[in-house]
Amino acid sequence: MSKNSWDRLAAANGLISLVLFFVGWLIYGNGPTVADDPAIILGFFTNNPDRVIGSMFFQGLASLALIWFMAALVMAMKKADETLLAVAAGLAFAVALTLGSAATIMRSGLAFLSVGEVTADTVAVIFYLGSVIDTGQNMFSAGWYLPVALAAFRTRFIPAWWGWVSIAAALWAIASTTALNHAGLWSPHGAGFLNLVFYVVWVGGTSMLLLKSRRDSAA
Repeated sequence: MSKNSWDRLAAANGLISLVLFFVGWLIYGNGPTVADDPAIILGFFTNNPDRVIGSMFFQGLASLALIWFMAALVMAMKKADETLLAVAAGLAFAVALTLGSAATIMRSGLAFLSVGEVTADTVAVIFYLGSVIDTGQNMFSAGWYLPVALAAFRTRFIPAWWGWVSIAAALWAIASTTALNHAGLWSPHGAGFLNLVFYVVWVGGTSMLLLKSRRDSAA
């Protein structure tokens, strides 16, 4: 494969990561939320260990693909002479990925429990902590949306209108870090769903725009 082909593949890894993520999401199924009783949370993890571990496996693969996608995005920003913004986006992404992975691993660890080993309240506390970490990492997700928006406005390395989409995603990510109610829209589960929508749109759209940019430059 030529270098340009590898570069296109790296850009396409945003879309690949979404496919892998949704496979993991489907395997996990309808899991518990912070509004559920501790006994329900314990029952889910002790009764569905294969689903939980399988989901973590595919989410891990999705994270690997996402790293390649982010590398392609950072290099595209650097090529457009936006080195500072590229570094900021890369660092924020690294922190967000680390926190998100930690939350996933914490929840997946609960799949190794057996009934009677720990109390339902202990399991619930670990589950709640993972949800809080997931919610808090949204601030760092905004940290990689915003530099991309600024670079799009300044250099048009991707269309400037995509900068507005990136800003919308960043603002919602920042606001949702306060979503710590037990139920409703302003809970980790409620606000997290809208964060997921923004994430899918943003990663998928940015990946396609990078691919288009690579095709145009190769033409």
